[in-house]
Amino acid sequence: YKFEGKVKHVYGKLYERNPKNRALAIAYHGTKCKICGFNFEEVYGTRGRGYIEIHHINPLSTIREETKINPSTDLIPVCANCHRIIHRKKENILSIDEMKELVCKKESK
Repeated sequence: YKFEGKVKHVYGKLYERNPKNRALAIAYHGTKCKICGFNFEEVYGTRGRGYIEIHHINPLSTIREETKINPSTDLIPVCANCHRIIHRKKENILSIDEMKELVCKKESK
């Protein structure tokens, strides 16, 4: 067995997100994953109602400065699994089309 839970202090950048953009993206797109179709409410009932992660199509880390975001074109709802795979490799963040292609390949097997 190994120890976990040691406190480490870190220094880094955090890109601020506007919760209004998140709410507008959900109002526009809904809460169903646009990649695989997962719906948290259908699976988890009331506990999952209204839950979805919101992905920036152009990652904030690549924008380099504060910029206006259009929730209908710059943000997309994705489930937690799809979101983690999109961002799994920092040097190779997948596009929405690349991610859809991965999911489609899986489904066709």
